[in-house]
Amino acid sequence: MSDNYGKIVLTVSEFSRILKEAVENNFYDVRIKGEISGLKTSYSSGYYFDIKDEFAKLKCIIFKNDLRKFRFDIKEGLSVTIYGRISIYEPRGEYNFIVSEMEPYGFGELYILFEQLKNKLRQEGLFDERRKRPIPFLPRSIGIVTSRNGAVLHDMIKIIKSRFGNASIIFANASVQGKNSGTEIAGAIELLNLYSESQKKIDVIIIGRGGGSIEDLWPFNEELTARAVYNSSIPVISAVGHETDFTIADFVADRRASTPSNAAEMVVPVKFELIKQVETLTGRIRNGIFHLISGKKAELYGLIKNREKVSPKRLIQDKTVRACDLSERMNKAVNSRINILKVGVFHANKRLTLRSPLNILEERKTSIALLSQRLKKAIGTTISGYKNRLGAEKKALNSLSPFNVLKRGYGIVFTEEKAVVSSVLNVKENQNIKITLSDGTLSALVREIKI
Repeated sequence: MSDNYGKIVLTVSEFSRILKEAVENNFYDVRIKGEISGLKTSYSSGYYFDIKDEFAKLKCIIFKNDLRKFRFDIKEGLSVTIYGRISIYEPRGEYNFIVSEMEPYGFGELYILFEQLKNKLRQEGLFDERRKRPIPFLPRSIGIVTSRNGAVLHDMIKIIKSRFGNASIIFANASVQGKNSGTEIAGAIELLNLYSESQKKIDVIIIGRGGGSIEDLWPFNEELTARAVYNSSIPVISAVGHETDFTIADFVADRRASTPSNAAEMVVPVKFELIKQVETLTGRIRNGIFHLISGKKAELYGLIKNREKVSPKRLIQDKTVRACDLSERMNKAVNSRINILKVGVFHANKRLTLRSPLNILEERKTSIALLSQRLKKAIGTTISGYKNRLGAEKKALNSLSPFNVLKRGYGIVFTEEKAVVSSVLNVKENQNIKITLSDGTLSALVREIKI
């Protein structure tokens, strides 16, 4: 084939097309591992980046329609394994690797999803220890969420009944592996909460299953399950897998049990041991009461023996002597105070005699009489002066009054708007005017104006 191509001349487009067919047909199903570099996510058509190692790099494209396949975040610097095909773009002679599948190199996709959801829920506060509730010490009713077909249910019932047979168990079935298991687990938790509110109170819920791979335990790593545990009004114990297995439900639950059997042991104490503790405490209480009664008896005997020392008669005698002493001291204090007050009254009477109110009253009366005479005289003088001044002002006012001028034959001319006409320029012909005289008013019409 190479000899044939060496003897003919090809155009660029012809050579590019032949190269495209040869390369694409031979590199259609390829897996490559490397590190993501130069990631560009702003294009509407998809993601563009390079996959590189220590010595080379390859341009890659993930088209928008394929992005939905990836359940983890594609980030700069992430080591991945990609699956896809080589594509040559003829107009520019460039080749790209079209990615159809990808998984983090060295980690499974589920592990990445686990870490991403765990970080998200931690930031939202679903793992906060302060919101977690204590598990009741002796619950009357226990809810269990697991599969009816698994050995886990029978093991937990057996352990709970053997430890404390009085406990009531309410079971909500849910598949704990496979598609839609997360939805069933969340629905079972919500169902037990509704039952607790409407029928019979449930004190604690256990959700769990036996061990398995991360794929098997995945329903307990789903966000739907985590939020159902968080929103439960009943405390939840998560018992999933073995001691080394951790799920998102473990972090959200109020308590984690290493295994379902451990959860059953954790949720109720052993009845026989409680009975022994009660018997031990009962014995201690009886001994304590016996010693208390014995002590009180001894105390009572001592009181009876020494009753003379504390007899009511003796106490009354002591109080009587004390009362007499206080009475005598009070009488002395009262008499002393009375004597002091008598001396004060004597001196007060003496000062009162020297400064008699009657004498002061007579002096005040004489002073008031003199002041009254002076006041009357001053008032008369003031009124006379005002009368004289008023008369003079009245004469001056009458001499200036315009009405006195009117009596001498003069008049005041007004317009209809009551404005004074002081000049012929203030009126017009055929204008109505009023003339005020000393004894009345005339209405007139201006027929002619002469200047």
